[in-house]
Amino acid sequence: MVPYVALWFGVGLLPFQPTDLDIFFWPSAKLAVAGHPLLVYAAAGHDVYPNANGPLALLPLSAVGLILNAFGWLDASTQRRALALAVFSVFLLLMSREAVNAIERIRGRPLAAYPRLFAYAVIALSPQAWQSVAGYGHIEQPIEIWMLLIAARLVDREQAGRAGIAFALAVLSRSSAVLLAVPLGLASLQRRRTAALRFLAAGAVTGIAGFLPFVLADPADVIHSLLTYRGGLVVGAGSIWSLTYGSGLEAVVKHWDIAAVVLVGVAANLWLAARPGGLNRTRLTAAMTLSSASFALLAKTVWPYYLFEVFVFGTVWAFGRWKPADGVVRLVLAPLAISVFGMVAEVGSETGLATQLVQLEGAGMFAMLGLTAAWILWVASAGPRREAGISAPPPTLDRHGYESQRAD
Repeated sequence: MVPYVALWFGVGLLPFQPTDLDIFFWPSAKLAVAGHPLLVYAAAGHDVYPNANGPLALLPLSAVGLILNAFGWLDASTQRRALALAVFSVFLLLMSREAVNAIERIRGRPLAAYPRLFAYAVIALSPQAWQSVAGYGHIEQPIEIWMLLIAARLVDREQAGRAGIAFALAVLSRSSAVLLAVPLGLASLQRRRTAALRFLAAGAVTGIAGFLPFVLADPADVIHSLLTYRGGLVVGAGSIWSLTYGSGLEAVVKHWDIAAVVLVGVAANLWLAARPGGLNRTRLTAAMTLSSASFALLAKTVWPYYLFEVFVFGTVWAFGRWKPADGVVRLVLAPLAISVFGMVAEVGSETGLATQLVQLEGAGMFAMLGLTAAWILWVASAGPRREAGISAPPPTLDRHGYESQRAD
C-alpha cells in the first residue's frame, strides 16, 4: 500500500496543466475549509460548466485542505495536488480490492496468489485510473465505483437495504452513477420481490439525506450544478451526436441525449434479466458494464474518463467468467480494448480540432465501443457454462459466499 500511495504522491509533483481537480473540486473544497461546507456549489455558481458531481468526495478533499491550510499550502498547486492524489489513491486501492473480491465471487473460489496480484495490478495500475484521477482530476470516480461494487455484493447477499445505501453513496459521489439503479434494482427484484423496494427506499432516503442540506442552504446553485446545467451544454466532441452539427436534430440532442442513454441502458438490462438464470453474479456485472457504456456511447459530449467505470466493471466481468480453455485473448480483450478506447478518446479532447476530425473521432468511438458492448451483451446472454465432460451439481455457498460452481 505505501509504495502505491507514494507513487501517486510522486506523480502529483510532476508539472500538470490544470485539471478538473483544480478547476472544480478545489474551489468547492476551499469554501468548506473557509467554514461554508454547505455552500460548496456556490464556487462555480451558474457557470456554464459547474461542479456537477455529488458532495461526498469533497469530504476527504476538504480534510486534505485543512491540513494544507495549516501549513499555508492551500494555494500551492503542486503540494495540494500531490497530497490529494496520495489520499485518493487509497480509494483506488479499496476499489481494486472490492473488484478482485467480485472476480472471486463470480469464479466461485479465491484466486491463487499470482492471479490475484495480476488482477489487482490490472485494475489499480490501469491506464484508466491514471487518465481519470491524475490526468483529469476526477477524484470522485474511485469512491463511486467502490460503492457500486459494494452495492452489487450486498444485492447478491440479499441485503437490499444496505445495497441501497451504498448505491446512494455512489450517486453522492458522481451523479451519473444513478444509471446503475437499473441493474442493481432488477437484480434485487429477481432475488426477492420486496428487495427492490427496500433497495430503492434505502437509496432514496440516503440520497435525500445527503443532498437536502445543500439544497436548503443554496438551492439555486445546487439545482443548476446537479440538474439543469446539462440543458445548456452544446453537443461536443467524442460523441456520435457530433454528426448532427448544423442539423435540426442537434437541438433535440442538446436537450434529450440522456433519453437515448437511459433507453439503451434499460433495454440491455431487461434483455439480460430475461435470459434464463436472470441477473446472476456474472450477468449483473455485465449489466453494470453496459449501463456505464450507454453513457459513454450516447452522451452529447464524451470525455475519456467516462470509460473508467466501463473498464472496471468490464474487467471484473471478463476475469470472473474466464477459463483457461478460453485462451489469453478472451481474458484481456475487454480491458485492453477499453484502455485503447480511452487513448483514442484523447483525440477528441484536444481544443481547436476541425469539425470533420471531431465527427470522425466521435463516429469511430461509437463504433468501437458499440461493438464491444454488443459482444459483451451477446456473450453474457449465453446460459451457464459447464466444463466439458463434467456433470455439475447445483451450486452451493460456503461460509465466505463462494459458489462451489460458478454460473455465467
